[in-house]
Amino acid sequence: MILILFLFIEPRIVTGFSSLTHTDTLPLGSIYISGKTILSQKEIERLLPESGIPFSKGILEGAIKKLLKFYADRGFPFAKVIPRNFQVDSGKIVCEFFIDPGYLERIRNVIMEGNNFVSDEFLLRHFPVANGDIFSEAKLNISIKELEKLDYIEVDSFQLIKSQEEGWVEILLCISEGERGHFMGAISYSKNDGWSGRFLGLNENLFGGGRSIEFNFSKEGNIYQEERLKYTEPYIFSLPLDLTIDIQHTYIENLRNLSSILTGIKYHMQSISLSILPGMENYAQSGEGSVSYPFLETGFFYEANNFKLFYRQRWKKGRGWNMEISSMVTLWKFDITGEYFTISSSSSEETELLFFRHCRGYSGITASRGMRIGVELKEQLGKLTLYPLFDTSWIENNWLYSYGLGVKVNNISIEFAVPKNESPLKGCVYIIFDI
Repeated sequence: MILILFLFIEPRIVTGFSSLTHTDTLPLGSIYISGKTILSQKEIERLLPESGIPFSKGILEGAIKKLLKFYADRGFPFAKVIPRNFQVDSGKIVCEFFIDPGYLERIRNVIMEGNNFVSDEFLLRHFPVANGDIFSEAKLNISIKELEKLDYIEVDSFQLIKSQEEGWVEILLCISEGERGHFMGAISYSKNDGWSGRFLGLNENLFGGGRSIEFNFSKEGNIYQEERLKYTEPYIFSLPLDLTIDIQHTYIENLRNLSSILTGIKYHMQSISLSILPGMENYAQSGEGSVSYPFLETGFFYEANNFKLFYRQRWKKGRGWNMEISSMVTLWKFDITGEYFTISSSSSEETELLFFRHCRGYSGITASRGMRIGVELKEQLGKLTLYPLFDTSWIENNWLYSYGLGVKVNNISIEFAVPKNESPLKGCVYIIFDI
């Protein structure tokens, strides 16, 4: 994003420049720097075009934009670079860049405009530019990207406003608010197992304070069912700490009935979040009594550009632990996902730790350890996206493979996946939506 200030500081071209540009045979000679540059002369000279290249107006304009950004990144957003004194010397065009850096500017205030529902206080906490900071265009662009990580916020434009006191500016951000609620789900059908489904209801900005509430529901025939309710209260004590309350229930036929509640703290800073969540579980095996015990869950999440990484581990007092790691990366047109899960039990009742996993093309599987890698090749055809898909899973020392094809239009996807060495009639159809 280029500062709109460039519009106000467009370099002035001296008389005679246009006539020089009509000659395409002369190379560029030296560019001399004058004025009160303040910043390092050597660093400025590195941004200038090399002597001897063909002269053109575009070459000079590109060099001026580099210099303006160089100054804007170091606290001088109102700098001016004026090309002048064009001459022909020894068959080359030489000129002078007169630099007026202006004042070193600090940020007086950040003003939000256009947020009718989301509070200023909450938005400013996601905008890592503080009052009193030296202005930096690079840091401003990074801060805008950080703010737009909130799915329901988009920065339409920004503007620098000079304060009445020299050396101080205000940043005006014009934003748009999008949808704050989502309803997502996936429904699958196979000839052998019938209907299954997973659903998620989410409000990401409850009451305008960045609070979120999430409800998950998963079901596969009469074999497996899971419900989960999660609430997050952000920035407790005005710190980058979120308070999380998570209630979950899992049922696996003839194996277990497991309920848990946890509450704890999540720390987040830009692309990283860490969580420590103590809680209690109640485990009941089919036809037997139940037992309750405490646990501690730790988590880590990292997101940058086209890469995500998630880690979670739950230690259960006197009963072992379980661990999950998952990741997602986009390379060119390929979406690659991976996950790994395992348990270590110090109890004879291992079933309370078992995972229930969905593998494309297969029925849900109960296992103590495994991993999965999925690859999708996305091809965009207007509003239509086609993606061949391939999944491979390692579950309890057994390898499972499946392949298929997906079609996405707007917010709805339809996938068909077939297990390796099976007839297409035994494949699964998945309908995925995001409203």
